[in-house]
Amino acid sequence: MKYSIIYSALACLITTLCYSQLDSIQKLDEVFVVDRQIKRFSTGQVLQSISSRALQETPGLLTDVLQENTPIFFKQNGYGMVSSPSFRGTTAQQTAVVWNGFNINSQFNGQTDFNTLLVDGFDELSVRPGGGSVIYGTGAIGGSIHLKNELKFNGETNVNLSARAGSFSTFQNLLKASTSSDNWSLSVALSRISSENNYDWPETDRQNINGQFEHYNANLSLSRKLDQNNRITYHGMYFNGDRNFSLVFRSDTPSNYANEDHRHMLEWESRFSEVKSVFKLAYFDEFSEYTANVNTPRPTGATAQKALARYSLFYTYNNFDFNVLSEYNYSTADGDNVLSESRTIASFAFLSKYHWDDLTAELSVRQEYSDVYDSPFLFSSGLNYEFSNHVAAKVNVSKNFRIPTFNDLYWEGSGRTDLLPETSNQAEASLIFSDTKEKYQLSFTGYYNDITNLIRWIPNTENIWQPENVDEVETYGLEANFRSQLQYGEHKLRINSLYAYTISENKQTGFQLTYVPKHQFKNNLTYEFGRFSTKVQNLYNGEVFTRANNSEGDILEDYMLWNASVSYLFPELLDLKLSFQVRNISDTPYQTVENRPLPGRHFFIQTQLNF
Repeated sequence: MKYSIIYSALACLITTLCYSQLDSIQKLDEVFVVDRQIKRFSTGQVLQSISSRALQETPGLLTDVLQENTPIFFKQNGYGMVSSPSFRGTTAQQTAVVWNGFNINSQFNGQTDFNTLLVDGFDELSVRPGGGSVIYGTGAIGGSIHLKNELKFNGETNVNLSARAGSFSTFQNLLKASTSSDNWSLSVALSRISSENNYDWPETDRQNINGQFEHYNANLSLSRKLDQNNRITYHGMYFNGDRNFSLVFRSDTPSNYANEDHRHMLEWESRFSEVKSVFKLAYFDEFSEYTANVNTPRPTGATAQKALARYSLFYTYNNFDFNVLSEYNYSTADGDNVLSESRTIASFAFLSKYHWDDLTAELSVRQEYSDVYDSPFLFSSGLNYEFSNHVAAKVNVSKNFRIPTFNDLYWEGSGRTDLLPETSNQAEASLIFSDTKEKYQLSFTGYYNDITNLIRWIPNTENIWQPENVDEVETYGLEANFRSQLQYGEHKLRINSLYAYTISENKQTGFQLTYVPKHQFKNNLTYEFGRFSTKVQNLYNGEVFTRANNSEGDILEDYMLWNASVSYLFPELLDLKLSFQVRNISDTPYQTVENRPLPGRHFFIQTQLNF
């Protein structure tokens, strides 16, 4: 009931704003993005952006979007269940999820479950392969995924309504609205997704049991210009999820997991000629509750809070860019299985960049201080060089890290406060071929990553599982990406293809890490003609080992998936778009986690209304 009240109140607010008259509107070509560092200080690395248009065309969970458009491999315990990424052969804890400039990975296990994030509330997703710990702190070893909200000061009001229904009683709804003047900007997004998730397991007589879920998400962004040089901005995100966990065997006990996350950020930006001052305050609260048996509920819960203060000073002088950053982080956690503890972290970073005619060079450093563990000195250095209008090269070397989580440090009876952070030394180089008219781009990236002090939970002499700094891992590979767009009159064709070859080995044994495919290949082909468009996708994942000893009897077979969709934009109907999608056309049986089959052929229909 409380969610219905919240949704109704916000819907009334949006409706009022949409039909209100804006006085003295001045059209300004200005977009305000909070995460300033990602493009400014990513020299030597190839960024990939997924636009709001692509997000609208691929609604659902964050896993759906990323596994179709990036080389990230996801382990899923069934559709909508726990989803963990493997980015360039690293672990889920070594992928940082960054929301408007702040790392939001869980304080408990150090990772983000990508099936607890809906894509509807964000304006753009950016993927930054490779190390990013100098800017974004812990976990950015394999790469980072950036969820961004944009605020426009163009005097326009826009509303998007979307409804999606499909197989397994799946329903998704979105209400998104924005409005602005020359001095203020507001953006609101409300979304919900639910599913009975009772799909048949292909080539078996089994059905997915106890897999139903329901998620709510709300995003609010508001910015106000105090004068020409000062601006205050607020970003808020709320998530509420309730899902059961699918059963492996019919005799298993049905379980449930509920979580609720609150994230708030307040920013004050000031500009003085070539100097920009940015002060941010953030507060994150995460709560989770696990019920081992829904028939006799005795839930166990945990909660964590994090408060952050960050100050950044940007300075531009001729061809130099400088950024001085300091941050203070205070975190607490408490739960039925986690000791009530807190920790503080202070960090300082200096980022610099210089532009020549054809060459851009960057050098950045960071040092953290904690009351729990010793942090390594971090650095990142990169080069971009343009050989011509068609050929460019990028090189980056960096040292990155991941700190122990609250579970690692304070799990009751097992946590250890003497753990060292995981560290990695990595290098990557890219060669990019492109057309001056942006009709195509072809890039090749090779990388190497040496990881030490990897934290793994293993049994001690008393057969009690504890975290240890035990493993050393090296990952290396090649990524190739081709993008092209062609237009002949009203005919438009867009192609996006990528291939990833990944080796991720335990240096002591020489075995490939579990659930890391050596080969991935993905294609997206979109054709548009007038108001009609169609899209075909295919996705290939190579075989993966499910045991650390790479036993030939414990392999998940490779698979190829095909998806297709068609859409039509109706004329004279307030920009109404109708889409139909079929996923896993060939009804291929496949798993990304052992004994956790994913859906066969299934369908969705979606309507979108923009005004």
